[in-house]
Amino acid sequence: MTDAQLPERAGPRDNSHDDGRINTRMSGRISGRVAAFWLFAASVCWGVCIPIMKVLGGEQSILAPEAGSLVGSAASLAARFALAAVTAGLATRAWPWRIRAAEWKHGSILGVITAVSMFLQVDGIGYTSASVAGFLIALYCVLIPAISWMMRKRAMTPILALCCILVLAGVAVLSGLRPGSLHLGRGEGESLAAASLFAVQILWVDRIDPVRCHTGRITTVLCAVVAGCCLLALSFLPGGWTFFPTLHGSTRALLLTGFLGLCGTAAPFLIMNAYQGRLGPVTAGFIYCFEPIASAVGALFLPELLSRTPGLYPNEGVTLKLLLGGALILAANLLLLRDRSTAPELG
Repeated sequence: MTDAQLPERAGPRDNSHDDGRINTRMSGRISGRVAAFWLFAASVCWGVCIPIMKVLGGEQSILAPEAGSLVGSAASLAARFALAAVTAGLATRAWPWRIRAAEWKHGSILGVITAVSMFLQVDGIGYTSASVAGFLIALYCVLIPAISWMMRKRAMTPILALCCILVLAGVAVLSGLRPGSLHLGRGEGESLAAASLFAVQILWVDRIDPVRCHTGRITTVLCAVVAGCCLLALSFLPGGWTFFPTLHGSTRALLLTGFLGLCGTAAPFLIMNAYQGRLGPVTAGFIYCFEPIASAVGALFLPELLSRTPGLYPNEGVTLKLLLGGALILAANLLLLRDRSTAPELG
């Protein structure tokens, strides 16, 4: 047998080009109800982490009381998203040399949007009440269907409009909002800007082509960009780098940051980028509204369980506003199932 007749020896195969096709086949098999379950799980993760973030803020105020809230927020977000980037990269084998141009593009854009929106949210809370900030930020669930309707991507049906009203009412009840407390100042403006960016973020995820992009690599880039933006912000804040090790100088602070990085960042962002495309931004936005309910439930027992001293952040109790607000948000999601444009998504 001559050399020309010998079969070619199989070399190592580059599987990086198959990721898009695998991504597409997997998304085709996922039912809408399965995707809705995972997005609900992501919203629960984000919600439970809100009281944990407050516990971490209290711990950092003890470790470095002179650091200030902005330095503390930037330092904790940098560590949290850096850990999430490493975790998402290892879990999905998103090595830098395998990341495509489209994945760098989408991940970087989502990362910048996430970083700016979180900074606006954190700074805005300092200039308005938590109830007003929580209500204004939740307006993203109304902005998404409004923008989709203006872009002629989804009709504004009477059922969808009623769902928006129910969600707004539920969030207002949960946050304890009073009509007289609404006025447009710096805090309110920053909260509205954060809500707009959250809506843009959810809408942008819908633009990602599963054939050209792998959601795991996009999530890795997203988290790395947020961590980089926060580290850059620390460079411009007085004493930013000096306080960074001090703010993470206790076992409790490290464990809380680790939990936030894994369960509050890496896991929910991987879920969002993987499953949201199956449902669309409007339905996903309503599911994400379960986040404040999960936050309120977590505040019933997590603060005193995790704080250095129980008096630093006492547990909250079960109130009528929690039950009523949660019922309104749940009613909006159940009513959305009857919208004719939602039925194909959940099929």
